[in-house]
Amino acid sequence: MRIMLIGSPGSGKSTLARQIQLATGWPLLYLDYYWHQTDYSPAAKKRFIQFQKDFMAAHPQNWIIDGNYSGTMAVRLSQADAIIWLQVPRGIAIKRVVTRSLKRRYFGQERPDMAPEFQERFDQDYWEFLKFVWGFPGRNRQALPALIHENAPKTPLFIVSQRDRAKLVTKIAAGKLLDFSDTLNE
Repeated sequence: MRIMLIGSPGSGKSTLARQIQLATGWPLLYLDYYWHQTDYSPAAKKRFIQFQKDFMAAHPQNWIIDGNYSGTMAVRLSQADAIIWLQVPRGIAIKRVVTRSLKRRYFGQERPDMAPEFQERFDQDYWEFLKFVWGFPGRNRQALPALIHENAPKTPLFIVSQRDRAKLVTKIAAGKLLDFSDTLNE
């Protein structure tokens, strides 16, 4: 199964990706890890797209890709068997982003999903990022489903809350992800 994980920064995509990988053994690609090693140029974006294509080609049966990057999402949508959209309240997402930034900056806590040389600075760019996180639900409530419908209209989209994650991992590990929607109201 080829799974895309999308959602607001701070929604828990990387944590869920690791849980799925531990349960299945499938290859995992953290898009942030790769992207934040680049110079963010147009040429880097082309390499970023090719890197994703190469990863998917190297693992044609099963993979997990963690990250949004809507400008390159069509590449992944065309190959995914399922899309998991994690949703959390804005306040929780902001709290998680700030907490992980503080842990990394002041306590040296590494994140396996982030390039080691990436440094968050508590500056104007960081403030803009927090505003991006806050606005993510409003901007993407219709934009992401439209992008998915345009590029992968038959690919199942699972909208998952915090409380449903354990059930989701269990279903995936059992090879029954497509039954997951039946379990949401148990």
